[in-house]
Amino acid sequence: MDNVIKEETELEAFVENALVESYSKIFRVNINTGEYEVYKNDGLLDDITISEVPDIYAYIEKLITQESIYPEYATACRRLTNPEYVRKSVFSGVKRIVQSYRRHTAKGDKWITFTIIAGADCSPENPMALFTWRESDSDAITLHDTLPTISSLYDKLIRINLSNNTYEPVIAGDSEQERLVGGVVNMYEWWAGYSKDGNIAKEDMGEFGALIKTGSLQKRFAEDPTPVSFRYRRKVNGEFRWVQLQLAPSVEYSEENQILLLSLKDIHDEYTEQMRSRQELINNMNSDALTKLFNRLKFNADIKKLGESSEPLFTCLYIDVNGLHELNNLLGHQKGDDMLCCVADTLREYFPDERIYRIGGDEFVVTSIRLSKKEVEDVIEKVRLVLRKENYEISIGIESGACGKNMEKTVGAAERAMRSDKANYYKNNGDRRRKRQMNEELEQMLVEKRDNERFLDIIEHQFPGVFFVDLAKDTTRHVNTPDDFKEILKETEGCFSRAVRLYVERFIKREYYDRFDDVLDYYELDKRLSETEGVQFTYQKLNGTWINVRILKVDKRQQDAKPETLWIFSEGE
Repeated sequence: MDNVIKEETELEAFVENALVESYSKIFRVNINTGEYEVYKNDGLLDDITISEVPDIYAYIEKLITQESIYPEYATACRRLTNPEYVRKSVFSGVKRIVQSYRRHTAKGDKWITFTIIAGADCSPENPMALFTWRESDSDAITLHDTLPTISSLYDKLIRINLSNNTYEPVIAGDSEQERLVGGVVNMYEWWAGYSKDGNIAKEDMGEFGALIKTGSLQKRFAEDPTPVSFRYRRKVNGEFRWVQLQLAPSVEYSEENQILLLSLKDIHDEYTEQMRSRQELINNMNSDALTKLFNRLKFNADIKKLGESSEPLFTCLYIDVNGLHELNNLLGHQKGDDMLCCVADTLREYFPDERIYRIGGDEFVVTSIRLSKKEVEDVIEKVRLVLRKENYEISIGIESGACGKNMEKTVGAAERAMRSDKANYYKNNGDRRRKRQMNEELEQMLVEKRDNERFLDIIEHQFPGVFFVDLAKDTTRHVNTPDDFKEILKETEGCFSRAVRLYVERFIKREYYDRFDDVLDYYELDKRLSETEGVQFTYQKLNGTWINVRILKVDKRQQDAKPETLWIFSEGE
């Protein structure tokens, strides 16, 4: 070998001292033409007769086409058959191009490491480099054993050199590999072309464009050589998917040789689920659990934001639902919830483009930056009519102004107007009308549901006495019976009419006796009930308390059952 290597160049000295014994093949190659000179060929990797191919690039291509190289490594190896790629890499400053692959040989399958080594004096004027082959050592084999696992975690791994703006694929899919080895060596040129082809979502081009700006990464890692990462949407099989890109310094990194490892990982499914959960959390934080409208937290945040804007129009509609407390107490919280949801749904229907909030138990607010006070008044009157058909009443207040510092005054004025409207409602006996409506509703529930236990708690607090009376037998089934009347029933051995007469004598003012005489004549009572929906009257007890009495005929569905009457005693006005 000494008489073969005659010139004491830096490259030849390196070959003589380090490479000759390590490699099975060493060719000295003119990378412009592909012509080569054999330094070493020990026969271990004999595969193609040298004379069969015109140049080194054709030699590598023939290894691929005759499937000496495993097909899964063909794309990666084919970049080495591209003279333009090799020249651009070497002349731009890349001193080593390495590719490992698995191949068939006469002595069995082997892992091979192929390396192009360029000397310090390699240039367009002196385009000579070494092409070397050797069996992979244990480190290289370990790396190849590891790569499948890494490939399952990352879609792409690329070594990039910021000092000369070049890159070298480590892991990439076939289609990606084709793009990477297509002759573009400059890293920034490749990124720019990739994004120009529409592979990056428009919304993410700003951040990605800052990354691919020439010199930006060199400056960033020169100032702070720590990993950098960001998310963006990348086109994969025609659709955009979220990926996580990370750039981390290689172990070879130095100020003069800024080598980084670029990793790309598909995080689309995980990240979209994360965003969905985050949005759901935000929605839960900002929405009312019952009505699904915005809540007070969101209202306060929006008012603050509007207060910082310069919108010329802001209209606030303040709403209070009348009678929620009474409805909850009389008919139960489910009925109260039904009322609130009905109000919310109606507001949603009539104010589809405005922000609607439930800011308290029975208080709602609608805000608009497009509707005037008069327009809101017209719409809310329609809402009132719809709610009245459901026997619901609301009090309202409306105020308009400009956004800005006076926002809170506008909201406060709308609230005060609502309070005034509410006061007028109660002043005009609206609450009494509502109570009568609820009493009638509960009575109907009692008729339909009989003495179902789920109504007992409500009945106990709202009605001093509720009885099912069989007029034929003059007996009663107690739904809610006051203690004093229970004692009287014991005295009369359960006879309802006698018990009522004793009750009247002991607790009722004399001037109201005749009212009970009329209803204790069961024949006349049954006749009256067949002609009307019910019989009702009012009397006063000796202690001054007024009591309302309603007697209803129970429509029993069982054919063999005798009709009953329902007697309801409630405190009067």
